[in-house]
Amino acid sequence: MTNEGFDPSQDQADNRQTPRHRTPLWVKGFLIAAAVLVVTFGVMHFSGGMVMNHTP
Repeated sequence: MTNEGFDPSQDQADNRQTPRHRTPLWVKGFLIAAAVLVVTFGVMHFSGGMVMNHTP
């Protein structure tokens, strides 16, 4: 009968308890900042508060 426990000869990436990849913190921050800018632009656009109006 074989032991299915921890095998130190296996690579760390093969361990099922560790995630395969993690998103870097700067990527998450960039995505949050981009989402805030898009929402801000949308609110300003739909409220009519844009700097340049399309009417002459």
